[in-house]
Amino acid sequence: MEEISRIVIEHYCNTHRTKKAEILSRLVAMSYDLSAEGTDADAIELEELIDRERNPELKEALIDLDEFLFRY
Repeated sequence: MEEISRIVIEHYCNTHRTKKAEILSRLVAMSYDLSAEGTDADAIELEELIDRERNPELKEALIDLDEFLFRY
């Protein structure tokens, strides 16, 4: 996963106090732990967030996170 993607997501999480930020914070933390395994529910939540995201920079970072956690 590109470090810039983590930075973009972490910045969003640090500047927003929403359920979305809470979910993304947990998923980014998982990306640092190579032994962590996401669940099907995590993958579905992330896909839904990607589909609804309007900010192109954040959307690209979410796609990178998705590929790293669930597609490799």
